[in-house]
Amino acid sequence: MASIEFRNVTKSFHNTTVIKDLNLTIKDGSFTVLVGPSGCGKTTLLRMIAGIGPQTSGAVLIDGTDVTEIAPGKRGVAMVFQNYAIYPTMSVEDNIEFGLKNNKVPKEERKRLIAEAADKVGLTNYLTRMPSALSGGQRQRVALARAMVKNPSVFLMDEPLSNLDAKLRVQMRVELIELHNKLKTTFVYVTHDQVEAMSMADTIVLMNNGEIQQIASPEVMYKDPDNLFTARFIGSPAMNVGSLGDGEKKFGFRPERAMLLDKKADNAAVSLKGTVVAREMLGSETQYTIRNSRGEAYVAKQLEDVWTVDQEVYLNVEEKHLYFFDEKGLRVRAGGKGYADYLALVRRLS
Repeated sequence: MASIEFRNVTKSFHNTTVIKDLNLTIKDGSFTVLVGPSGCGKTTLLRMIAGIGPQTSGAVLIDGTDVTEIAPGKRGVAMVFQNYAIYPTMSVEDNIEFGLKNNKVPKEERKRLIAEAADKVGLTNYLTRMPSALSGGQRQRVALARAMVKNPSVFLMDEPLSNLDAKLRVQMRVELIELHNKLKTTFVYVTHDQVEAMSMADTIVLMNNGEIQQIASPEVMYKDPDNLFTARFIGSPAMNVGSLGDGEKKFGFRPERAMLLDKKADNAAVSLKGTVVAREMLGSETQYTIRNSRGEAYVAKQLEDVWTVDQEVYLNVEEKHLYFFDEKGLRVRAGGKGYADYLALVRRLS
């Protein structure tokens, strides 16, 4: 296992700086997910750790050692790619063994390592098969096993599930969580999918435009976002955000926190009258889209399926479930400076 640290790291491509003076510590043994929209810099960070896209300035440390001048193959890291990068003309066993042969690991040791890795990822009965005879999930396990036999202190994963279908992605997420629990190794995982981040990580690093927006556990990221970008990016469906009618000041609330009634609720800090314009039955809950007279749309998740399209409703939200954001998109928290003014503004919307 190993911790990873970025110290004042800058990365430029020609005359374009994509990451500037970034500082980040990834804890030893954690399952850390770097998440954000395409082009935000998350894969760039991963490549810096691997040594295949070194930083322009600053330092990257693994387990306290500056690895800037250390070759990729000697950093104690293993990378699993989006396209698996397995050899189609080699059997599963040969694919796993390939790196061990190159490193001149003795034959008996190779056999032991292959058997252990295959057992951990459920490939013991597939070692003689060719990649063409495997499913997408099995090919991904081959890539994982090939990384595991190197006994790395850090696993780096660059959107490894993006080529799988939705059902298999869910299965593989569970398998990766279980694998991390078995290995107790530092995992750094890159994705643009916030559902993957929320379901797998113990720590999320949310990025945008080369900057870290927030570092937190999934629970904190969802319930206590630091800014408007985090609030909107994390959560499916996204947080409802509306204007307070005072410059760029905003309020927000999660869809499941809205109460749909045929009247204003006495305990609500804001009651927004509107019309149901869409109803989506999702099994255990129903998702409604409500549009008010100003043309603003809000989403509400309800356990009871009682409303129909074109029906007038009141969307009620209690104060404890409201979020406020200033002109710069920064969070204004309860008890903080100006909070009472934001609360007064939202009450006027009812």
